[in-house]
Amino acid sequence: MSDHDQLEVLGDPPHVVRALDELPRPAVAAMLRAPSAPALLELLGITGADQVELSALIGPALEDPEILAEITRTANLLRGAAGLDVPAAELGALEARHNSLQQRLAPGEGLVPILALAVSTSTVRAWHRERGLSTEQSWQVLADLGQQMRVHRHSSGRLGLHQLPWMALNWCGRLVHLGRLQFDLHRVEEGTTQERWVLGTHIPASGPLDPAAVDDSLARATAYFTTHYADLGTGRPDHAPPFGHEFVCDSWLMNELLPRELGEESNLGAFVRRWEIVSRTPGDDSAAFFVFGSRPPYDPAELPRTTRLERVVGEHLADRRGWEAGLGRLVR
Repeated sequence: MSDHDQLEVLGDPPHVVRALDELPRPAVAAMLRAPSAPALLELLGITGADQVELSALIGPALEDPEILAEITRTANLLRGAAGLDVPAAELGALEARHNSLQQRLAPGEGLVPILALAVSTSTVRAWHRERGLSTEQSWQVLADLGQQMRVHRHSSGRLGLHQLPWMALNWCGRLVHLGRLQFDLHRVEEGTTQERWVLGTHIPASGPLDPAAVDDSLARATAYFTTHYADLGTGRPDHAPPFGHEFVCDSWLMNELLPRELGEESNLGAFVRRWEIVSRTPGDDSAAFFVFGSRPPYDPAELPRTTRLERVVGEHLADRRGWEAGLGRLVR
């Protein structure tokens, strides 16, 4: 946290942490030029080639007044507030301008939001503290920035970030990383008599979906949220599952073809079988991205077929059957 950070905690139990001031441009530049900046990037999960290439661009970015102004503006949007019902910063609406400015320094996308995210952690870290996350757990959540940059490099071959809405949601503070899985806190059936908070479930690309590790994550999520968000367990609709026990998963993985084609004994098959799939939507591009690292435009016929998963998904994309994503629900 910098000397410029003045934060206010609202509510008991707290429902928002907000910044009372804005970071000025000199403060942003000083944070990114500080001797501690490399350690900050490492805490944010930015390592290897991403750290080397990003570090080389920081100086030129700060020397361009327009780019520094845009980094500062975006950082202040991101650090404005964290908590319950806090709207995420609309980074997507700024993407075209960000990318246009970036071309002065390097091809690609994501440089401005990456640097803005790096200097805007104060409110989300304060929210994490208010809601029972340790310092180590808080940085584990924020290290998803580096993970998303690695995903971007895998799909594009270069430094960058394209999962902007996801990172903006992350900086609102309602996402935690507990073991193998990530969980985000959000409302469902808004505006109806069944409106309630549930736990969204996400699967980072960090290894196999071992059933024991999945069980552990789900149990840890229930323990954490029922302890540190106990206030959300009151006033739930009649017949709704207890708060902290109802999970949803909106993913390309929520497709019954996976256990059928890969086997229910496979990690992916066993994961899908946990869920009741309550709705389906077209998911070709989502499957192409998460399975093959490909973003449009891509030729389905040229996607690799080196694993059983690649064969199942690739063949459905190539022969125009397509791929369905699903919304899964789990009560435990």
